[in-house]
Amino acid sequence: MSTTSELSVAMAYCASQRSAVLMRLVTDNFFNRGPDISFLSAFPAEAEFLFPPLTYLQPTGRTQKVAVDGTTFDVIDVRPNV
Repeated sequence: MSTTSELSVAMAYCASQRSAVLMRLVTDNFFNRGPDISFLSAFPAEAEFLFPPLTYLQPTGRTQKVAVDGTTFDVIDVRPNV
């Protein structure tokens, strides 16, 4: 699972032009975060993070609606369990 810390990058990769779902990863410490692989990425400015296979995303129950340039995003907070 590949992630980014930049909201604008996540929004650019959304397939929907009207309504999309984004997952915001909530972590308590660096053990729960994937390593930053920007130095290996073809797009180093994206601040890319990786998580191991079979990482489970546990919904926290917190959601938020965000509207940006005519596109509405449903942001769902999740906790990674590796």
